[in-house]
Amino acid sequence: MSKTINTGQTVAIIGAGLSGLRCASLLVEAGFSVSVFEKSRGTGGRLSSSRLGNLTTDLGVPFIETQSDDLNNWLAGHPDTVQRWLPYQTDFSLSEPKQLADRQLWVGVPRSSMLTRLLATGVSLHTETRVSVIWPDRNGILLRDEHAEVLGHFDKVVIAAPAPQAVPLLDALQSYQAKANAIKMLPAWVLSVELEERPASLANIDLIEGDHPNGVGQEFSRILRDSSKPGRSGEIWTLQASTEWSEAYLNLSGETVMHELIASLVAMTGDPIKATNYRAHRWLYCDAQAPDDIDALWDADKAIGVCGEWLAGGGVDGAWKSGSALAQMILSSE
Repeated sequence: MSKTINTGQTVAIIGAGLSGLRCASLLVEAGFSVSVFEKSRGTGGRLSSSRLGNLTTDLGVPFIETQSDDLNNWLAGHPDTVQRWLPYQTDFSLSEPKQLADRQLWVGVPRSSMLTRLLATGVSLHTETRVSVIWPDRNGILLRDEHAEVLGHFDKVVIAAPAPQAVPLLDALQSYQAKANAIKMLPAWVLSVELEERPASLANIDLIEGDHPNGVGQEFSRILRDSSKPGRSGEIWTLQASTEWSEAYLNLSGETVMHELIASLVAMTGDPIKATNYRAHRWLYCDAQAPDDIDALWDADKAIGVCGEWLAGGGVDGAWKSGSALAQMILSSE
C-alpha cells in the first residue's frame, strides 16, 4: 500500500498487537498521525516477550507460520529482525525427530516482540494506558482512560483488542458491540522455564506437536526449545498447555501451573528436570471461534473501526489480514 494522503488527521489505535500495529504502520505510511494506546508495558500482544533470569523468552505465539504471501514477503524483507527457524520436530511419542525444510517458520530476532516494535516505527506509543471510553462528540472522538482522565480527541479511532475487551469500548456502535460479544475466546496457559540442563530424551528435539499416542503428553498442545531459535541462548523451554487443560485449571496460580506442567513433562520424558527460573502466563484470549470471516469493521460516519484476528479467521494470518483490511477501508473512505 503506497498511497500517500498527508491529511494530518489524527488516529488513535487501541491495542499494540500485530493487528493494531499493522493497521498503524500502513496509516503512518499514508500520512496520518497515529497514537497507539496499550494497557501492557510493551508492544506485542500475543507476540510479546518477557525477561527470564538473564535471558528473554517468547510468551505467546512461538513462531509465525503463514499462508499469506503478503505477510511472507514482509517477513522476508526484514532479515535483521526476522529469520527462518528450522527446528528438529516430532510428535508426543518422541520418535526420531526430523527437520522439515518445507515448513516456513519465522521468528523474531532476538525475540518475538521485535516484530511489533518494527511495525511501531513512526507511531506515538503510550504503554500502560488502559482506554475505557470511546465516544464521538463535537470535537471529534473522545478517549478517556480507566481513571476518567481525558487522553485527547481524535479524528478516527481503531479498536484492535480481543473481542471481550472490545465490547465495553463499542457503546457508540452497538451492532459492532453485538458482533464482538458473540465471539468465544479460548484460553491457554503458557509456561516458559529455564532448565538447569537439557533433558536427555529431548537432546535432539526442538519442537513437539501433533499426535498424542495413547494419550501421552495430552496436557500439552506444544512443547519447544526456545533456546534453539536464531539469536537465542541458554536452556529455555516453552510448554503450552492444551485448551482442555487450560480451561480445567484456569484459576490455578502461576506457581502451581509450573509444578503441574513440569511434573507432566517428567512423566512424559522420564528425565529428572530442574527449573531455575520460570514465567507462567495465562492467556485468557488465546484463540477465537469466529462466527464468520469479515476481515474488519469500519463505520465511516462515526470514524470508528475494529480489527483483530477474531474477525478474520484467527491466528497470525487473521491478525495481519484484519489490520491490513481496516487500513484499506480507512484510506478508501478519504
